[in-house]
Amino acid sequence: MNLVTGVLVCFIVASVPACIFGLMLISGERHERKRMTGLCESGVEVQAKLISLVPFGKNGYASVTYEFDTPNGTVRHNKGANRGPAHVIGHEYPVVYDPQNTKSVHLGDMAAARKERKARQSYVRGAQRLTLLSLAAGVLATVGLIVSPS
Repeated sequence: MNLVTGVLVCFIVASVPACIFGLMLISGERHERKRMTGLCESGVEVQAKLISLVPFGKNGYASVTYEFDTPNGTVRHNKGANRGPAHVIGHEYPVVYDPQNTKSVHLGDMAAARKERKARQSYVRGAQRLTLLSLAAGVLATVGLIVSPS
């Protein structure tokens, strides 16, 4: 096995996990992008009150519970967050929620939800590029391995 064959085999071996990783990223980010698109199109911005802050672990994390009013009643939303001065029990924070699914919540205002949706779109494009490039590298390495005289 010469150096060229070794390099081509390494490219083939490296391209398979990279392609699989890219496909996993695409599926997850597309789902999150759809959720954020739904929030941006039909979401309602309300003020949520921080009612609970329970620390857990030793790394400064906490479980926070927000409560906000909807036409169907009061809804509580639990989320993990970093402890810090930004979280004060009793203060109100902007929240965007989907009226059809009150479990779909984005902490922040509508501008932050649109910014997050835009970021998710760029994540999907990046994952597509990663998948295509790793697939192309694997195909080219395979063709080069077949064509190269050994």
